[in-house]
Amino acid sequence: MRRYDLTSISFQAAERTLAESAGVNMNTWFVGYHPIGHFVYNYWKPKIDEKAKVELLGEKTFFMKCRIFAGQADLSVNTQGLEDFKWLAKEEIQKYVIPQYYSSIKNMLADR
Repeated sequence: MRRYDLTSISFQAAERTLAESAGVNMNTWFVGYHPIGHFVYNYWKPKIDEKAKVELLGEKTFFMKCRIFAGQADLSVNTQGLEDFKWLAKEEIQKYVIPQYYSSIKNMLADR
């Protein structure tokens, strides 16, 4: 039986997702190996995963704390179809997201 270290998998997934979405031109440091929180998004209408032949009811997004020391995001090489991004302070995020999302993430955000 093969055992998996979920902490290592979460950390590696976070690093990979950051590189796939924002490129590798940033000097970053993940503060820890564990998520600091999560957000659950329920679909209005269930989706069907054709490959696994299952009905998907929603998604759970985990958040990892990361510091960017230098560099800039480069969306020209992203593999997730992202077209734009904004660097926002904690106080500014609420203007750009739905209230349910903001209430779920606001306590995860650092003041500085």
